Parts: sequence; structure tokens; C-alpha cells
Amino acid sequence: MNLRHLRLLDAVARYGTLQVAAQQMGLTQPAVSQGICRLEGIYSVKLFERGRNGARPSEEGELVLLRVRRLMAFIAQMRRRVNGGRRDRPQVQLQHLITLSQLEILHAVENCRGFAAAARELGIAEPTVHRGAREVERIVEKPLFRSAGNGIEITPIGRDLARLAGLALREIEVSFEDLDALRGRRGGRLVIGSLPLARTDLLPTAITELHKIYPDAFIEIAEGSYEHLIERLRRGDIDAIIGALRGQANGGDLIERKLLRDSLSVIARRGHPLSTATELDRSTLLTYPWIVSRKGTPTRNHFNAMFGGGSPNGGLIECSSLVILRALLIKSDNLALLSRRQVKYEENLGMLVSLPIDLPETTRDIGVTTRRNWKPTVLQSTFLDILDEVVRTEQDVPQSMCRSDA
Repeated sequence: MNLRHLRLLDAVARYGTLQVAAQQMGLTQPAVSQGICRLEGIYSVKLFERGRNGARPSEEGELVLLRVRRLMAFIAQMRRRVNGGRRDRPQVQLQHLITLSQLEILHAVENCRGFAAAARELGIAEPTVHRGAREVERIVEKPLFRSAGNGIEITPIGRDLARLAGLALREIEVSFEDLDALRGRRGGRLVIGSLPLARTDLLPTAITELHKIYPDAFIEIAEGSYEHLIERLRRGDIDAIIGALRGQANGGDLIERKLLRDSLSVIARRGHPLSTATELDRSTLLTYPWIVSRKGTPTRNHFNAMFGGGSPNGGLIECSSLVILRALLIKSDNLALLSRRQVKYEENLGMLVSLPIDLPETTRDIGVTTRRNWKPTVLQSTFLDILDEVVRTEQDVPQSMCRSDA
């Protein structure tokens, strides 16, 4: 497969005949026909219905065409990024010069942060990666990589182009998934970025239900900091992020959609000296040691706001692992600020309890973050529908039946 054949697909669909498409593309009609046949062989489908009135996309062809046009739109964004500021020089016609293999190399080098690692990921020789990367630099007439110690550093324009290259390449992968869905195959690929709140019950429940419908699907759960997951989302490595919304996405290249509202509680072990209290104030909480999330996270910000910057007498343990945090709570008199969803099972088993203090100021929205230009597959759309249904079902169940109030 190459970009020229994909442009031919778009041209034939736009002009309605192979002859006119050939004239517009500066090719012979047999060349256009051969290009379309090549694509039909790769996809193993008939992309056009040919008749007296010309050629029109088949049902399968419409699916592929949608993804091809999205791919071309990403390459157009790359072209605009390259040509920004080139007022006195000819514009780079990137769409006619770049190849799919060069897009793959650019994306892999940025993603792997090096030529050798990119070569291993792509399964090709390192000199081939070097050559392809330098060819892209020659085409765009801008430096994309620079030496940094024992490795390389990606320039800002290099990062932008690599991100768009990744999004373009993903459209080709998805075109095959769309065709599989049309044929009734229960496969596909879904990569979900998971923030802490979603990992305990919301995401596992939704994935379990999805797997019943799509038993052959490849589902990956990606964990990490919000910043890391957002970077991967923007590159197309992740399809959606589930967790606490930051209120920073709307209006830009990302969209946040609320699923539910949640608030934080003070969590302690069963038998903690404060677990039998009927009423607590914040000064009492400061007399015990605390486990907190890393600086800059919403939960840490709520912790700082709760105590006006004051420090607990017993000191702080900063911990980003929910598994370790739960163990520390169970084994000590430490306190932690968490959503009760995050310790749902430990609370139901009587290992952890929520202390009697209301924290209305810690209420936050939990939801889904996606790219604004994202066009989900059938599998991905089904997952989002299931996620909505899981939340709706949970909200219909009385809270006294959902969790222990011990």
C-alpha cells in the first residue's frame, strides 16, 4: 500500500470515473485501474461498483474512503505545519513527496526516542531508519532531530509531525477494523488510558461486558500520569482516557465528557483510633500521618486546600501506587484522601473504612477524554455505550446496596 494508491481511491470517488480521475491525477486510465485493483487486493474487497455511469464506492469502499480522507486530512495538517512561516520560499507539497514508510519511521523514532529502538520496533535495519528519517528532514527542509548526549532529541516541529504521522497511520489500521466489523467479525483494537479512580470497578465492569460481545478484541489498559496519558492520546496511541476530568480539554484538540460526579473521603484501616468517632474536625486529622498522591494531582491539591498548607504531625508518605497505598493503610494508622470507589472491595470486606467527615469541596467530575477529531470504530463506540450503561445502572441502585457504610 502506498499514498499514491490511496489518493487514487479518493480521486475516483470524487470524480465518479476512472478516466476523469486519471486526467486530474496526470496518469493513464490503466495506471489508475491497476492502483485500485492493488488496493482491492490488499483489502480483499471490491471498493467500487463499476457501471455505465462510472464508478461509485461500494459499501466496503465507503468505509475505506472515510479513513483515507481522514488520513489525507492529517497529512494536510502536516503540510500546513511545515509551510508555516515560508513566506518567501515555495510551499512544500508534502502530500506528493512523503511516503507511508517515512511516516512510520518518523513516528517510531519520536515514539522510541532513538534510531536503534525505532529500528527494533519496526523490524528493519538501523541504517534504513537513519536514511528514512533524514529523507523526511530533506523533504520538509527543517531539522527534526538533534544529538543529545548518547541519544537524540526531537525538535518541536519533529514532535508535531510525528504526532500527526501516528494519527494518519492509525487510520489505515482502523480501515481494516471497520471492514472486519462490517463482515461481522468480533475483533478490533481498543487502548484505554486509565486514571486511578476508574481502575477499581468502573473500567473492569465495562471491559467485562465488552468482552462478552467482542471476545476476539484486543484490549489494552494503559496506566500512567495524566500528562503521559494525554500525550499518548494526542499521538493516537490511546483511544480514550477514563478518570477524573481536569477541565482543561474543551475548546482545544481534546473533548471531555462527564460520566458521573464523585467526591473524596478520608480513608483509614478498620480499628483505627478515629474509626469509632461520630464527628471529626480537620485539626484532629492532622494529628495522624498521611499518605498523599504526588504534587500537582487534583487529589493532592484538595489535600493541601483542606489543611491550608499545614502538615500532619506524623509526616507524609507520597505514593502514586494505589496497591501500595491500600497496603500501607491496612497496616498502619495512616490516613488517605481517596474516592470510596478506589477502596470499594476493601471497604466491603471490612478492611478499610470511611471516616465521618464531609468534604463537599472535593467533588469532581469523572468521565471520558478523547481527541476532538476521533472517529471511533464500532468496537470503540460499543465500549463507550457500555460505559454509559454501567454508570446509569449504578446510579439506579440505592447507595445502601452498593457499598458498605461501616
